[in-house]
Parts: sequence; structure tokens; C-alpha cells
Amino acid sequence: MKTLMRNVPPSITMSLDRQAKALIASGRDVINLTAGQVDLPMPEIGKTALIAALEADRTGYIPASGSQDVRDAVRKRFGWNEGEVLISAGAKPLVSAAIACIAGPGDDVLLPTPCYTSYPEMIRLAGATPVFAEGDPENRFAVSKDALENALTERTRAILFNNPVNPTGTVYRRDELRPIADFCIEHDLWLVADEVYGAFVYDEPFVSLYGFSDVRDRLILINSASKMFSMAGLRLGYAVMPDAVADAISAYLSHTLGCPCSLSERAALAVLNADETTLPRFRDIFRARRDTLYPLLSAISGIGVAKSDGAFYFWLDIRAYGIEEDAFCRMLLDEEGVALTPGSAFLCPGFVRLAYTQPEPKLLEAAARLRRFVGRF
Repeated sequence: MKTLMRNVPPSITMSLDRQAKALIASGRDVINLTAGQVDLPMPEIGKTALIAALEADRTGYIPASGSQDVRDAVRKRFGWNEGEVLISAGAKPLVSAAIACIAGPGDDVLLPTPCYTSYPEMIRLAGATPVFAEGDPENRFAVSKDALENALTERTRAILFNNPVNPTGTVYRRDELRPIADFCIEHDLWLVADEVYGAFVYDEPFVSLYGFSDVRDRLILINSASKMFSMAGLRLGYAVMPDAVADAISAYLSHTLGCPCSLSERAALAVLNADETTLPRFRDIFRARRDTLYPLLSAISGIGVAKSDGAFYFWLDIRAYGIEEDAFCRMLLDEEGVALTPGSAFLCPGFVRLAYTQPEPKLLEAAARLRRFVGRF
């Protein structure tokens, strides 16, 4: 236990978000662009269902794998007509449980980088070893089949894959996903796919790995209500997977997490079953923010930035300033009150992540402060 406690670091992104919020609470004028959380209200239909469930005292235990009506609604919403659907308290427990059930001590799990800060620790907590496959900086940091082949070992059991990508905002096209699916088939690997940002793709239709029917027998696909419906704090995620591994993951969750929140399920059920035309158009709002902010960031001398395809992040190249990214973020917060996340949190030095999860006036002010800050170098 002492070794585990000593070796597992806290989430860097959550730590930075807490720090920024503490400064705001103390009276500092801070624009917090660290958190990957939708800043818009959850749909009214979800709020109504949540209140109704509370008033009806629906506060007891539910099945560890989720209530059947919610599982059915998820299946219908995403077109998951093959495999078993599970519900849990957010996407993170499902990713962690998937890794724990398919890999362990002596196993390797391939992880494209840059990557979400919790992925390596999830793999290590399962007793397995993360093996990193670097994305191509000349191609939106997308990982290629060749990079995966070069990282493959005889102990590789799975690949943990994220699309759209946190932190870069990269969205994989169909012709980029097909080789990854083929790679898993050729080497008999599990494919754990986190698609929680799939509702935030701006210029082309999102292509889910579920669309490749020949990989479904090894695909564990995860999504959640957190981003899609602005229900992050309600903690409700869902996944589809082959029956055999679903039994193992369901049992694992029953022993470690218990069941999802019964109230969150009712809120999610209402939104999942709602007519799409009645729901807030979150994607349009974030697309507009991206399109407003991108030219302002592009005009800042020394910063390299690509127009993100999806999620709600800009991945800023700050290497031209000759300063380490952690120091850059500390100085920016101290001097200008803008909180960003250093690339070291995502295993990619020389970059910082900007989450455009604030109203447009604050984003405009943050861009102005960033310009002023780097003008001192």
C-alpha cells in the first residue's frame, strides 16, 4: 500500500483546475482555461427528470451495470446493435475497469501520445506497463500504424485510443482509423476506445470505431454524458463491448465502484430519449468559440497553433520562447491571471493546452493577456 500511494501522482489537470478556482475564490482575477468541462447548463429536460427522480425517492441501489431502460436508450442513441452495453459512474471508471480486466502484471498497453493525463496511471494501476507511441507532429499528432508497429512488444495486450483527442483536438478520419483497426486485428489486441468528445467534431461527420464491424469482437468503446450533455458532475458513462469481457468488467465494477447514481441515470435517460432538435446545440457554440479564437491565437508571434478539428482545446506550441512549459504556465498565471495546462501533463513537452470552456468575452480577454505576456520575451 505504501508503494502504491507513493507512486501514483494526482491528476495534473484536476490539480491545476483546483488551484485556479482557489485563486478565483480568494479574489484574484483569473481566467481558468484548464478544465475540460462544458461550461453550459445541462438540458432542461434532464434537470426536470433529475428533480422528479429525487422527489420520487429514487435513491436506492441499482444494478452495477446500469438499469435496463438506460442501457437500452444508450444502445438506441448510438446505434450499438451488437455487444453488451454497460453503465457506470463516468467514462473514467469504465476505461480503468477495461484496462484492469484485459491487462495486468507483465502486460504492455500501447498508448498514443500526447494523451490524457490519467491514461498512463490507469495502466500502471492495473499492474501493466504503458508503452508510448508518439503521434506525428507533422500530421496533427495523429498516431500512425507504423508508430504502433514500432512500439509493439511481445507482451502487448491492448491499445488505449482516444478520438477526438484530448489534448490536441485532433479527429481521426476514416482512412486513419482503418489501419489502427487492422493493427489490432493482425496482432490480436484489445482496442479500448475513448470517444467522449465525439459530439464535438466541427468540420466533418465524426467516424466512430464502432463503424468497423470487423473489430467489434475486440472493441471496448466508451462514451459519457459529461461532455455531450454537460452532466460532468452527475458522473454517468456508458460503454459497449463483447459479451465475454462485459461480464468481467461488470463484476469488477460491482466490487470496486458499486452502481451508478440512480438520479443521474434518470436525468441521462430523459436526455438520451429526447428529440435531437429540442436539445441545446453545444457543438455550434463551441465551433463559434473556436472560429473566433483561432485567428487571435494565430496572430500571436511565436505561438504555433492548429485549428482544432474537435473536442474544445487548442494545442499551443511554445517552443519558440525557449522556456519550459510548466514555468510558462506558472508565469502566465502569476503575471496575467490566465490558467493553462502544460504539455508535460500529456507527455508532450514544449506545448500547452488551452480549453475554450469559457464564454467568448473571457476567451477574448485571455487571448489579449496571452499576447501581452509573450510580448515580454
